[in-house]
Amino acid sequence: MARTRTAVLLLLFAASAFGTAHAASFYDPVLRFRALPTEHFVIYFHRGEEALARRLAAIAEETWLAMHRPFGVVPPKRTHVVLVDQTELANGWANPLPYDTIMVTAAWPLGSEFIGDTDDWLRLVFTHECTHIVHLDRTEGWARVIRGIFGRMEIAFPNLFLPQWHIEGLATYQESVLTGGGRLHAGDFSSVIDEAARSHALEPLDRVNGGLTDWPNGDGAYAYGLRFHQYLADRFGADSLAKLAEATARRVPFTASRVFKRIYGQSLGELWRDYQASLAASVEPPAEETNYRRLTRHGYFVSGPRFDRPACPTCPLDVVYASRAPDGFPSLNRVTLDGSPTKAITRRYLGSTTAIGFNDLLFDQHEIRRNTGLYSDLYAWSRKTGRVRQITFEQRLQDPDLSPRGDTVACVQNHPGRRDLVLVSPMASRSRPVTRIDTLLGEPETQFNAPRWSPDGRSIAVERHRPGGLSEIVVVDIADKSTRVIAASSLGRSVTPAWRPDGRAIVAAVAPDQQPFNLVEFSLDGGNARRLTATTGGAKWPDISPDGKTIVFVGYTVDGFDLFTMPYPNPSGADTQVGPYNGQQPDDLPRPDPVVGADPRVRPETAADYSPWPTLRPTSWTPVIEGDSTQLRVGASTSGFDVLGYHTYIASASWLVSGPADAPRPSAATPDWNIYYAYDRWRPTLWVNASNATSFFSGPPTDAGTPTAVTLRERQLEGGVLFPIRHVRVSHVALFSMLSAVDDYTLPAGNLSRDRVAVRGAWATTTAHIYGYSVSPEGGVTLGVTAESVPRALGSFADATAFTADVRAYLPGLARHQVVAIRAAGGVSTGDPNLRRTFHLGGGASAGGVIDFGRNAISLLRGFGTNTFAGSHVALINADYRFPIARPQRGYGTWPLFLHTVHGTVFADAGHAWTREFRSDAVKTSFGAEVSARIVAGYFYPFNVVAGAARGHDGSGTVGDRTTFYVRLGYAF
Repeated sequence: MARTRTAVLLLLFAASAFGTAHAASFYDPVLRFRALPTEHFVIYFHRGEEALARRLAAIAEETWLAMHRPFGVVPPKRTHVVLVDQTELANGWANPLPYDTIMVTAAWPLGSEFIGDTDDWLRLVFTHECTHIVHLDRTEGWARVIRGIFGRMEIAFPNLFLPQWHIEGLATYQESVLTGGGRLHAGDFSSVIDEAARSHALEPLDRVNGGLTDWPNGDGAYAYGLRFHQYLADRFGADSLAKLAEATARRVPFTASRVFKRIYGQSLGELWRDYQASLAASVEPPAEETNYRRLTRHGYFVSGPRFDRPACPTCPLDVVYASRAPDGFPSLNRVTLDGSPTKAITRRYLGSTTAIGFNDLLFDQHEIRRNTGLYSDLYAWSRKTGRVRQITFEQRLQDPDLSPRGDTVACVQNHPGRRDLVLVSPMASRSRPVTRIDTLLGEPETQFNAPRWSPDGRSIAVERHRPGGLSEIVVVDIADKSTRVIAASSLGRSVTPAWRPDGRAIVAAVAPDQQPFNLVEFSLDGGNARRLTATTGGAKWPDISPDGKTIVFVGYTVDGFDLFTMPYPNPSGADTQVGPYNGQQPDDLPRPDPVVGADPRVRPETAADYSPWPTLRPTSWTPVIEGDSTQLRVGASTSGFDVLGYHTYIASASWLVSGPADAPRPSAATPDWNIYYAYDRWRPTLWVNASNATSFFSGPPTDAGTPTAVTLRERQLEGGVLFPIRHVRVSHVALFSMLSAVDDYTLPAGNLSRDRVAVRGAWATTTAHIYGYSVSPEGGVTLGVTAESVPRALGSFADATAFTADVRAYLPGLARHQVVAIRAAGGVSTGDPNLRRTFHLGGGASAGGVIDFGRNAISLLRGFGTNTFAGSHVALINADYRFPIARPQRGYGTWPLFLHTVHGTVFADAGHAWTREFRSDAVKTSFGAEVSARIVAGYFYPFNVVAGAARGHDGSGTVGDRTTFYVRLGYAF
């Protein structure tokens, strides 16, 4: 499931960054939530989910009781559980901060997914996430003292600071032990480790702590952690895992590896080496197999290959398929069987299958709706124009397949807790979206996946997954909607069916217990099923060429998934029989009741409308040490938000410890403080911020274009609306606010106070993206504009205005992931000298976002010190050439630092800040170079640390030429 550290903590940091980010809604605003309390849980669910919520409530209480033994501790008395249907992806997360919280998606996984080996998704995912809560909420020894003083702050939960393989490995192990399903028993998931062992490519400990982008990417922590915990349980007993959890809960963060020696008699490094040796000894050597030919070398994820219509009778066959890798945006691709290079057809975000039409390729992909929900629809790529058009809107359709006549699409449609088999028609129109969707089959908590039309168009083969069983293949008669089982769940997981062109057999991927998927042929004429492949890594997503001679399928290697081809085996060959054929068996098996268990702790009358107040109180306070190049402050802060993220608040106060010697200093007894609140129930975020802040060198600029030694204490109240518009490919944000402030200036000659009332507006758009192997944003632009009016008519001391514009383009360089980054920015402020904005210029600090109302909004001029120049006007150009140097992706043992990438930059900057008139001969220029390292700290948090040197030249001669060395965090821009 998803990583345990969630957006919750990031939200708190983001909300405090005024003008660049505010609270982010967790859940689709169209959802109306209710709360169902039990003895130890509160289940939050929305319209359409009540039956699921009551079943989850019973599962939760059963799991609470089952958690006693593996951990030797009573689980937390109250955990908040959010059940939500706003994505087609099966997932979950858990976090003990600020209170024990679990989120579970209602969407089941596909049977072909790593997490698809389950007969009950709700039980599996809840067991996994509840394991996290019991494990991570553990506080012992010194941590209890910290928790008693500061409350539920992060450092009081030592198990939060364990490597990812430890946290996720334990939960993945328990999901399997307690449910009987899960990834421990999934042969396809075991292939991640087994194929690496066969290839002598097992990952060292430091590579699976967290932060790995190379395959197996994030799955590495789950796969290696799962098998390591199984190794510990098998060798030392399952009870040793409870002792380990208790011991690590006493350790200082990032030092837990030392307890392995005490509990197991061997160091963690020794145990890991022995574990890997046991893995290598347990796998058979790779078989000599010449029947399969590898067609692509993407690695990572490919899916849904389909033979395209041949361009001519003698042309080689093409295969269309989807791929995802950290090199770029996911795509729909084409590859020819003659070995020609792969070609990208169009960008495609998620989605698996492609329907082959005469004029179009139809496919599904996901899009963000209302900033939070990730929903799937159907799209068409025109063979004639190469353009993509959307043909359904917010219908949550997946896995399309086009009927032989080309007029109807069979696909699946998501609803809370189930996926129905539906027919979409008519498909002949190219000028308007489809509106007719007919449900062919739909059952509570039953999941249909990957439907395929028969060659005669009379029936559909489809994967069906019911509670209480594994995925199976059934054939549905279109006329009377009757079904018959082709591949029963007793064979194991059966997924991704495809018809033989003569319509007399179906080929599907079957994974018996603890074995990988392999292709099996099920003849519709009766008899035994016939295994067609015997790969050690697995084979799924088959498709058969129109002449019936070639099979293309998705196979697994140590690099991830890729396309393979093989000749269709002759029926007279010595292929393995896998069991009696069930194809003629009618679908008369009893259907399990999806709402199980009448738990006395879950009373029908206890559900009520959601109220945020029980989860809004603060649960901790945090010491604060903050500052910049001019001051150092200490203080404290507290924050909170309700479990659905509708309300967010932060309050802080700090006192000056040190400040610049050459600027007036205010009384150290008077604190700076800030109170922030946001309401995020709807798409726009409504927010208000009140503060009292001190800044130095904040007066009007001198005639020479330098800051003045004036200290500003600014008391302000601001409220406004933030309207984000988030999509997969492009995102926008609009901001409107009103500000009332009193600016108290401390001057060498006395004090001055000015009232200021401002109206602010801003807009930002970005199309740039950062991928797993990126060293910079790439492939797009980011732009932002801000406007501020300070009118006397609203009560200001005088009139003033300020405008800024910031445009950044990220263009491809000479090789992959090399980037030409160009930024042009400017600002102008007019009006009363004491109220208009002063722009500072100079320094190597990160430029931050394109919406910034501060004096350093346009200040990046490397080669000069921070705040070297100032003016009421500023213009700036930054040009970088960014290039990767090395991608080590290595750490050291379980140290919480992981060196992901080393990259370099050569750059040139040119800028000028002025007040009275622009002089071209006064422009400041610099050039230099930077070396950057992308580091993952604490196993979860990536950041860039940059060391640079720049030679600066001031055309006005106010500042002499100099070489400046600097260090910063983050991209330059």
